[in-house]
Amino acid sequence: MTRLASLLFLAASLVACSREPRSASYFDAHRQEAAKVVAACKAGAHRGDECLNAQFAMSNARREARMERYRRVFEGSHD
Repeated sequence: MTRLASLLFLAASLVACSREPRSASYFDAHRQEAAKVVAACKAGAHRGDECLNAQFAMSNARREARMERYRRVFEGSHD
């Protein structure tokens, strides 16, 4: 019985030890992964801080793309 209790404790410990959520800076550098996490979060298959961090990184990516489009327009209008 003691061995079974030890195995159950070990299994419960491994399940309880979830990894640290990846940071927004990680997702900034890995935008495809961020998009996958955001999709999983929207589907309800993923939640927590990683959802927030991935959403923040995707928001940054959209902002950067928008600013790049503005730069192109304004640089082209001064010719």
